[in-house]
Amino acid sequence: MTALRCSRTHGLEAAEARRRVDRMATKMAQRFGAACHWDGDSLKIEHASVRGRVTLEGQTVRIEAELGFPLSLMRGKATAEVERILDEELGA
Repeated sequence: MTALRCSRTHGLEAAEARRRVDRMATKMAQRFGAACHWDGDSLKIEHASVRGRVTLEGQTVRIEAELGFPLSLMRGKATAEVERILDEELGA
């Protein structure tokens, strides 16, 4: 499996950061067809071609995922899309 790792810092309150991560999850679910659910401060992402989590760590949002073979072939595009969504939601 191929790893995808991204993180962004933000100046948001915890509740607002969580709300924006929820919005990001909705966009990722629509874009990639992934199922997402919260487990504490981590949002788990599950799909046949990707497994990962979005973690809220203070002023940082961290995304760590393992891409299956189909998505690993498009790792660059997948990473760019995830980074675009992070920037859009957290204000790069």
